[in-house]
Amino acid sequence: MDFFCRVLQVVLLLLFNCKFCGCYGIVCAGKLTVDSNIILFGSNLTVHCKSSIERCGRRFAIDFNGQTIFETTSCSTIQTQIAINQTTFSVLCKVKQDDKWHIVCGQDLKAGYPPGKVKFNCVTHRHSEYVNCLLTATNVTYLDTNYIVTFNNKTSQFIKHEMPEDGHVSFPRSVFDETMTYQIHVRGRNALGESNSTFTFSVWDSVLPSTPEIENITFENGSLSPTIHWKSSEDSLKPSLRFRRAHYMQDWGMGNITELHVGTLLMQEAIKPMMSYQFELRVCVTSVNCSTWSHPYNATSPGIAPSHKLDVWRVIKDADSHGLQNVTVFWKPYTSEDYSGNLLEYKLSYKEDGKVHEVMCSAHAIHHTLQLPLGVAKVNVCAVTSAGSSPPAHVSLIYTGKAPIITYLTPAAGVSMYLAWDLPYYSEAVKGVLGFVVQWQQSPVHLQWKRLGKDYNSTFLKGFKAGVLYNISLYIEEANGVSNPAFCQVYAKEESPLTGPDASITTVGEKLFLIQWEQLDQEKQRGFITNYTIYIQRHRDKRLIENKTVPNIFPRSFNWELMGPQESFDVLISAWNSAGEGPKGKAVTCYCQKNLMCGDIAKTYQLLPDRTTDGMIAGFCLAAAVPMVILANLMYLKCVRQRMMKMCMSMGVTWLFEILPKFDNSNAIKLLKDDSYSPWGPLTEDIDPPLTPIEEVSLSWERQDSYPTVLHEDVTETPVVGQIFIDCPYKPQLLNTSLQTGEETTEEEVKEDEEDQFPLLVSPSHVLHDFSLDFTSIPVIHGHLNSFLAMDGKLRSLNVLGDLLSNPLEVSDKEEEETRMETLGDVGQSSFTSQSILPNDLLESCLRGPVFNSIPYSPQGVCHSFPMPEEV
Repeated sequence: MDFFCRVLQVVLLLLFNCKFCGCYGIVCAGKLTVDSNIILFGSNLTVHCKSSIERCGRRFAIDFNGQTIFETTSCSTIQTQIAINQTTFSVLCKVKQDDKWHIVCGQDLKAGYPPGKVKFNCVTHRHSEYVNCLLTATNVTYLDTNYIVTFNNKTSQFIKHEMPEDGHVSFPRSVFDETMTYQIHVRGRNALGESNSTFTFSVWDSVLPSTPEIENITFENGSLSPTIHWKSSEDSLKPSLRFRRAHYMQDWGMGNITELHVGTLLMQEAIKPMMSYQFELRVCVTSVNCSTWSHPYNATSPGIAPSHKLDVWRVIKDADSHGLQNVTVFWKPYTSEDYSGNLLEYKLSYKEDGKVHEVMCSAHAIHHTLQLPLGVAKVNVCAVTSAGSSPPAHVSLIYTGKAPIITYLTPAAGVSMYLAWDLPYYSEAVKGVLGFVVQWQQSPVHLQWKRLGKDYNSTFLKGFKAGVLYNISLYIEEANGVSNPAFCQVYAKEESPLTGPDASITTVGEKLFLIQWEQLDQEKQRGFITNYTIYIQRHRDKRLIENKTVPNIFPRSFNWELMGPQESFDVLISAWNSAGEGPKGKAVTCYCQKNLMCGDIAKTYQLLPDRTTDGMIAGFCLAAAVPMVILANLMYLKCVRQRMMKMCMSMGVTWLFEILPKFDNSNAIKLLKDDSYSPWGPLTEDIDPPLTPIEEVSLSWERQDSYPTVLHEDVTETPVVGQIFIDCPYKPQLLNTSLQTGEETTEEEVKEDEEDQFPLLVSPSHVLHDFSLDFTSIPVIHGHLNSFLAMDGKLRSLNVLGDLLSNPLEVSDKEEEETRMETLGDVGQSSFTSQSILPNDLLESCLRGPVFNSIPYSPQGVCHSFPMPEEV
């Protein structure tokens, strides 16, 4: 809804604005009259309004360009005056009736000026076929104004032409007589009046020269006044130049030019450096008959070349065997205020044998060393910039032989020096002195100098550092060379030494020693050394024995006598200057043994922390640790362990690796030694003593707690007729490594244990020869036993080394049974390695089965027959 309201408002506004523009006519309910429809700008306009309906008491109003400027109550007529300050405007009269405004009438009006004087000019080119004329009005009328141009000769009207709005018109050149002068009359007319202007015209005077061309603009010798090189097809014409800053569209400025020669102009004004300018050139026959301006030529002004010389100095070293001397030339670079542009390089030049030699140095260099013959008298130095070169500055290489005398040199406020001098060899009448040069340096590269006038005899030097020794030289510059220097050394401010000197000890006699030391390095002195303090202390507890302060004289040595008992001592030395004592130097030790003089031993100096020895020890430790680590890692590999075992067995005797039974750990041996079973009576040699009652264990038919049958090449397979289980309480106590860890023995682990055991051939017959029964039916099984049932009812494992040192661990009944079942089911090639002595009555009860030749001896008390597998 709002959108349609806005559209309607726009339409009504357009219709209201168009009612004064001829869009539609206003239906007037009266009459509006003015003095004139076109009036002079700035005059007063009288407006008269009269309504067609006469009714008193109504409100009338007059609007000027939409704004109410006059309002009054009337019956039908109102009148007012309006000051016109706009070129186009509208006047509207309206009346208010029934609270609504109604239009009486309205009118559009214009204001402006009458035409004024005009400018009219006609020109042509040398080979042109037309004469081009241009009319330029001197004022703006804001009204429709037409201009008529009339060419008159001496007798009659020649050409009459109405000028177009743009003021340009062209006439054929052939209609004019080039030798005749014409009168040109220009009349301008509009609603407010007319104007007339008169001019003269001649074709010959209207011919314009050709437009010149700027070929090049240069700046000679770094000058900021441009030199213009141009060309034109016509001679004897007066050129004119204008210029302005490029890229800023500023107004043109006319340049004052001087013609150097044909085609070359010099602008006298100096433009700003390092800026881009536009230049245009034209030529004129007369002040009004000039060519058009040339095409703009852009040029950038150069920087400002240095106007003063460089500050230069030199240092000369003695000539070598070839007669060449090393001359180091120093110069101080210009500041940014001394020139503008780019510094390109430095140029050094000298004259030798009538020839000038030049050496170019980088723009960043501040010194350069030359090897020059003794005949070279001076070296010139100048800076080369983009704006030009600086004036050459020269340094003389000739010594005059005289020298000034430094009379006063002392530190001043801050880190500075005050220097004063005198000239004993010169008088006031001598005019050869040009000035003085003071040079100071802390190293051959860090050199500074100061140039002073000839009226000076003292100066302050700045730029010193505390604790640094400076060499100060004073020279006299003369017209014929430079004097010999006056030389001195000074510290602007002394600081305590950085360290103490190194000492040495030499035995001179019994308890008499010579202590010597070297001078400190220059950078560690930080002042003039005045004294040394020698500290002597006992070596074992660092207790001070004596200290002695000696002056700084040469030779630097001190004789010292040991007053107490002869023992090792240390010597430390510190240095003194005006700022105080520095730290002690490195301690030197004299090692003295009992009843011996120091002699050569005294020359054994205490070394710095023994980094060499420590490094050797660390290297040996590393060399020993690497093989041990490698060997320890290899021991985790089973193949390596087996190989090492076989190597040891092949090198040693066989009985060393035989596993013997542990009779002391057997329960039977312990029972035989127990006196609590004496009522049973003594036992014969062929009968074991009675054992303690053992609780019967009822086993299921599925359980097989017996040794498995072991395959052997001497054992033949015997069929099993039946299986008889006899409860046998005898349980010899042997070790089982697999049960000690509390883990179940897998098939792979059993296999690995078998590989680890030594192949021992042990027969049980030597243990059973005292028994009365015949055991020939029991097969002799060669080999070793990995797992077996001990007397305590637990599954045990025989290990070569571990089982001989470890103790059995208790295992629960359930785990014991599971472990026993797994062990009997997995182990297929176990054999006896040891046995315990069994009573005859127990053997008889165990050997009552129908078949014994295939049943191994079971100390557990259960006899079980196993079918023997076929031999592979």
